[in-house]
Amino acid sequence: MSEYVSLGKRVSVSAIRDYLFVKKIDKGDSLILNIADYEHVLEEIKKSGEPVDIPLNIFGVLIVKDRNGDVPIGKVQIVEDDKM
Repeated sequence: MSEYVSLGKRVSVSAIRDYLFVKKIDKGDSLILNIADYEHVLEEIKKSGEPVDIPLNIFGVLIVKDRNGDVPIGKVQIVEDDKM
């Protein structure tokens, strides 16, 4: 069974960066986001003026849109590199 982790009230670029740093998520791993959260993060990056690289990644961790609708809003799923 998949495990979903809450990053706080709202999934944001800063919440993702903090989580990756604190939990020491490895480069090459992936975070799966609910479609609404993914779009919010993408919009946040666009508004910041930072370049948007597709595929989207933060600290070398791939940020992926949940295409199955399994990940609840406000949570993420961590997928290790060898399981993707």
